[in-house]
Amino acid sequence: MFDIVIESMRAAVVGMVLLSFLRVRQVKELSEVSGWQMLVTGFLLIFFGTLIDITDNFDGLSRFVVIGDTPIQALLEKVVGYLFGFLLVALGIWQWLPKVVEHGELSRKKLEVEKERLNVLKATMRTVNHIVNNFLQNLQLFTMEAEKKKVLDSESLELVDSMIHETAQKLKKIGDLNSTPEMEMAGGTGIDFEPKTKE
Repeated sequence: MFDIVIESMRAAVVGMVLLSFLRVRQVKELSEVSGWQMLVTGFLLIFFGTLIDITDNFDGLSRFVVIGDTPIQALLEKVVGYLFGFLLVALGIWQWLPKVVEHGELSRKKLEVEKERLNVLKATMRTVNHIVNNFLQNLQLFTMEAEKKKVLDSESLELVDSMIHETAQKLKKIGDLNSTPEMEMAGGTGIDFEPKTKE
């Protein structure tokens, strides 16, 4: 009875591992990675071995030849289930691990490129901000002088003032970005500093 409980627990654990592999494959499409199929097939064979191992505890099943305490059951359990299963798991890991390491390296490089790109954008924007803010301050002095001398009407002055504040806010938004999303503009590809929020 104790053997049945232990072997059933082992089968349940291997079954859960196999089930989690199958779920992960559907979510992350890992079936395309070299070695993944061998890994899953190996665990499937090991699971088969654990299930057929339970049957040798029941003498009445021996009449079915492939289950129960028979030489064919032992061959299926130890060779087909465990030996081939562990062999496929080992080969799967041997093929799969380099791909996982390669994927991690590519992800790391992509993050580094994105970080460098963001640093360049921020440095550029600090420079642009400095130049344009100087211009905007001078333009504001100009509008104050125009208002004092009554050269422009109040509506035009409000429009110019509004344009100055809007331009300064847009420059600040670009300078504060934490990523560099792109968008197409009339002059080519630019930075989307006001990405649309998903509703």
